[in-house]
Amino acid sequence: MWQRIEPKLANGSIILMHNGTQNTALSLEMIITNIKEAGFEIVRVSDMIFTEDYTIDVNGVQQKN
Repeated sequence: MWQRIEPKLANGSIILMHNGTQNTALSLEMIITNIKEAGFEIVRVSDMIFTEDYTIDVNGVQQKN
């Protein structure tokens, strides 16, 4: 799983993981550790959305008003 995530990891990346599979549960601790060791911070999606003076367009892109 990490081999698929690592090359695509960048600031603002959102990683979707399905909780209904055994591999997700078994890999989660390692993935979180690797993300932090790569210098990234794990935050909630809601923490990444600007709320003041921004709108989100039909493509899901935040636009400054």
